[in-house]
Amino acid sequence: MIRRSLFWGLTLVLIVALTFLINRSCRLEKEQAQQLVETIEQAKPSSTRALEPRDLKIVQSKMELESADSGDKTSSTARQEIEIYNGGNAPYREIQLRFAYRDRSGKVIASKTYSVTQTIRPGGALKLDNIKIADIPSSAATLQATIVYADIGLSSSSKQ
Repeated sequence: MIRRSLFWGLTLVLIVALTFLINRSCRLEKEQAQQLVETIEQAKPSSTRALEPRDLKIVQSKMELESADSGDKTSSTARQEIEIYNGGNAPYREIQLRFAYRDRSGKVIASKTYSVTQTIRPGGALKLDNIKIADIPSSAATLQATIVYADIGLSSSSKQ
């Protein structure tokens, strides 16, 4: 009989303790839900870099070799004229160009890069008249210009 009363007493204590813990956890959960404050912060827009952007097209590229003033006859200075057209919906800036100089047989003999910091607006064109690149082999006959990357983003003068 002592065992039976001891068993029922311990069972009653466990039920009371379990009920107390369940009620307490429900109250704490409601208090925490009321204390939650949602904070919204706006981040500054940053540019996105597009590798070989399809929106930008090189419409025109010309090259003229100018002889170097030094005694070295194997290299010259190349003067390029490039026109880039933006057929997309976003402005592009910080454009990286790659110039591949080819000889008469079509073999690439030199490759150089050039950065353009100007912004090209959607539907607009950018003409670069006087790009000079030094140390170009004198045997260069043609120029192949490609766009390596460009940053998509707001121009420094535009605001939303």
